[in-house]
Amino acid sequence: MGFGPADRDRPRIGALRMALALIVAAFLGGALGLVWQSTNLSLGGEDEEDVPTRQAPAPPASG
Repeated sequence: MGFGPADRDRPRIGALRMALALIVAAFLGGALGLVWQSTNLSLGGEDEEDVPTRQAPAPPASG
């Protein structure tokens, strides 16, 4: 039993197709992002390097 008038002239909006397309796009975007990150093709140009700023103070001598 349906609710409302049975209008078969209206086109379907395809909600299941849109949901499936959204899920596929999310997984593809995530996968491409991981590939992009692993290839080091970022827009910065050069790799980041760890630069030590200063050494930690030595612990006090016990005695």
